[in-house]
Amino acid sequence: IQYTLVPLGGNVYQYVYSIRNSGTLPGGAAVKLFDIFFDSSLYQKSSLQIVTPSSLQSQWSEVLLAVIPPVIPAEYDVLSLQGGIPVGGTVTGFSVKFTWLGPGVPGAQVFQISDPSTFQVLQTGQTVLDPASVPAASTLSLILIGLGLALLAAYQIRFKNPQPARTS
Repeated sequence: IQYTLVPLGGNVYQYVYSIRNSGTLPGGAAVKLFDIFFDSSLYQKSSLQIVTPSSLQSQWSEVLLAVIPPVIPAEYDVLSLQGGIPVGGTVTGFSVKFTWLGPGVPGAQVFQISDPSTFQVLQTGQTVLDPASVPAASTLSLILIGLGLALLAAYQIRFKNPQPARTS
């Protein structure tokens, strides 16, 4: 499960999740039920809000399950109303808005994929930042950094090798 982190101002953020079925589930099962956990010491429980687009909400049942701090974290529970995500398939757009209580910026979370009939856990892991969501440096910023480093090097060379004083 990959995520994109969207800052909404202050310490309010939104996770947008992409779930890909890489074919590692037993028997090549479709992803039909997954849960993502929100540690109550890092996420304000009362601020958790599902903000998934309605096009996905018609195909998936989403619910935020209660928390019992510090033993049980809040849980974003998502169940397919149709066939789920087949092997090789990806679904993007599951979204949760929240207030961040931790230091820095929000990061990876624990998740689990389960069988919706037996609730047997099929896979666990941590969400991963979507590499496409990390902004690349612009050409201008790279040029300015290069120019700054060249000027710094020239400055250091000049003062390490001072020119002898000229006499007439």
